Amino acid sequence: MAKKSPIGKYTLKDGSTRYQFQLHIGRDPMTGKRKSTRRRGFRTREQAKVEYNRLKAKLDRDGTIEKVTPTNQQKTFKDVYEEWMVIYKEKVKPITYMHMKSNAENKVLPIFGDKFIDKIKGNQLQKFVTDISKQYADSARFTTTLKNVFHYAYKMGYVKNDEFLKVDMPRKKRSHIKIDDDVLTKEELDKYLLFLRNEDGIEHYSFFYLLSRTGMRRGEALALKWSDIQGNKLRVQRTITKNYDGTFQLGKNTKTNSSDRTIVLDKGTLSVLNQWHLSINTKLKQRGYVNHDDLVFPSTSKGKILIHNPNWPNKILRTLQKKFPQLHVVDVHGFRHTWATLALDAGLSVRDVQKQLGHASYATTMNIYGKYTKQQQEKATTKMEAFWNGSQNKKSGSQK
Repeated sequence: MAKKSPIGKYTLKDGSTRYQFQLHIGRDPMTGKRKSTRRRGFRTREQAKVEYNRLKAKLDRDGTIEKVTPTNQQKTFKDVYEEWMVIYKEKVKPITYMHMKSNAENKVLPIFGDKFIDKIKGNQLQKFVTDISKQYADSARFTTTLKNVFHYAYKMGYVKNDEFLKVDMPRKKRSHIKIDDDVLTKEELDKYLLFLRNEDGIEHYSFFYLLSRTGMRRGEALALKWSDIQGNKLRVQRTITKNYDGTFQLGKNTKTNSSDRTIVLDKGTLSVLNQWHLSINTKLKQRGYVNHDDLVFPSTSKGKILIHNPNWPNKILRTLQKKFPQLHVVDVHGFRHTWATLALDAGLSVRDVQKQLGHASYATTMNIYGKYTKQQQEKATTKMEAFWNGSQNKKSGSQK
């Protein structure tokens, strides 16, 4: 039997239709009777449904909901933003929510927060969008908030028109990627690994060796468990996530669906991981630690095994680069870029690289990681030179 919808409709004296709902909010502690709140006056069923879901999510999370706001009371942009963020929070990961909140509080709310949302016009939004796009190449992290809040306000009937629809979005700036700016040559990579092994020991060496041979993201490597490695197959099935309180934990899945993948390890990588496995097991046993989460790269502190802070690998690199200024400066993600570029240089197809990196789109692999190294440029020129010379020789031979 189909579940009855909580949304109902009624007719006003003028014959127009409105929608309403009733939401149970617990029991009266004195009488034991069920308490409920009724919200009405919605112009569409969709508006009523959105508000019902928002209030229910807030009730489930906080145990309370705000009092009914009179329909004739104007709402500020901040009022609507906070309503929308309650819904948005339930849809995204904590780190995504916190980034959105931080961006809005830094740039959007100072401009629009105290303004009545039904008084904000398209030209004001256009000016903000144009100005912010001149300041930031990734201005979408700010403009997305405006777009979503105004769309929500329109659905809820707080504004008659979605003013953001009047905004012309600036053309996306083309990224100007310098050759080799975050990519190591094979010789530079070998130098990094040599210094890591000699200066920092097997843990740091093993971590960056794994990145350099697989193209894994740092969060994927830090969330890796020994049980994820079966024979020469490595299953990437989770990453590290950040909680609302700033702590980190193992995520339930990877960054995207396509990031869930299996990587075939070469013999060299297996050998390095086996040496590290023996080393870390001996170390933990001597100190009385139990690796309950089976982490490949655990962090130890005050008798507990924790997940490494994602900034840990970058600290290792910065320390090494400061000690050896002759090293080409890259960050941790540069090892992923390096793997992809060297793989293409070695003759792997873009399709192979795409699958190894866990990209859903072929275009993403080409646009972000398919960067030409100097060696690739030289090889391309040499190949074309041989082609043209071969064509000319064939012509000369046919004329004789």
